[in-house]
Amino acid sequence: MQNRLNLNGNGWQLKSYLGEDWRWRDAHKPELRDTEGWIPATVPGSVHHDLWQAGRIPDPYRGQNTLLAEWASSRTWLYRRQFTVAPEWQGKRVCLTFEGVDYEATFYLNGQAIGHHRSMFTPATFEVGHLLQYGESNTLAVVLEPAPHEQPQVGRSSLVRTHKTRMNYWWDFCPRLVHLGLWDNVYLEASGPVRIEDVFVRPHLDEDHSHARLETTITASSVGEQMVTFQVAVREADGAGEVVATDELRRRLPPGETSHVVQIALQNPSLWWLNGFGPQSLYELSVSVLLDEAAQLRASTEHIAVSQRAEAATHTTISDARQVTFGVREIHFEQNKGAPDGARPYTLRINGRRIYIKGWNWVPIDLLYGVERPAKLERLLRLAQRADVNMLRIWGGGWIE
Repeated sequence: MQNRLNLNGNGWQLKSYLGEDWRWRDAHKPELRDTEGWIPATVPGSVHHDLWQAGRIPDPYRGQNTLLAEWASSRTWLYRRQFTVAPEWQGKRVCLTFEGVDYEATFYLNGQAIGHHRSMFTPATFEVGHLLQYGESNTLAVVLEPAPHEQPQVGRSSLVRTHKTRMNYWWDFCPRLVHLGLWDNVYLEASGPVRIEDVFVRPHLDEDHSHARLETTITASSVGEQMVTFQVAVREADGAGEVVATDELRRRLPPGETSHVVQIALQNPSLWWLNGFGPQSLYELSVSVLLDEAAQLRASTEHIAVSQRAEAATHTTISDARQVTFGVREIHFEQNKGAPDGARPYTLRINGRRIYIKGWNWVPIDLLYGVERPAKLERLLRLAQRADVNMLRIWGGGWIE
């Protein structure tokens, strides 16, 4: 069964409101009476880009047209769309995730409030299985609050109170056009009672680089007490997909969220190197969480036939699975040659080799950063690669591509 339903694309609608006028018009409910003034919207995207495409504002990239579009950030905006969920998902645990919301929003599913979120750089995830209509149309609505007041470049950083890109409030390379929108992926995911929330791999290399220990932290959430087995497999991401290391961990999970660490031994790892010094070898680590149905059965009743217990003991169910890509490398800073005692370490050592760092400052590639621009991103990164750049400093006032 497919366990992800992608809600990206141009199937969204968008409309502006003043204050809470959207509430009195029931614009967040499935039975839409307020039918005038909606424009097509794209997710991931930006409110200003959708307005421009609909002819509501002039081209913001021409002249001083951004001055004619500043009003948009002071409005409340409502995104909505319809979607259908397969009947096979009924009875599963279903989570709705917004990977990027700029900036503050309240979310509604089939007219019911499911949560509130504030912060551009953190995802918003909600359990929604009990509110979905399986095999029928569902209505998702997102009410974006007006953009918060923030400091421009000539301002006081001590007054900054929001986790939001600052360049759009005016910077020397960016006009004032305060961004709003659903700027990253939106999707539904189905799982069993245990869901993998996150997987993080931290490689530790031996001195001779012949062995790596992969410290893998698995964060999982469970709707109840469960006996599970975490199965972990490592493959070379750029190879034939052959498994090069495995391990597993058996745990009894309490209700709620817990973290578990698996130590995986990797022999003769292919190392990740800086641009110009070697290949950027990558690995893929996959984690599956298996439910021990025999343990659940024993916990629920002791009055069960021996033959049934034996059959259940050999049967497990995958509750959830996740894959992450990572590289194996050793990075640390050391003092420059001839530096006095107590000097800060500025020389970078990669995989045991001292390397001179040369690079550029990286700022967001577009003021409407919610709009995906893969061709532009690819071109800029290829230019950096061809120029022998081996480090990009991510500027702290904007979005990270």
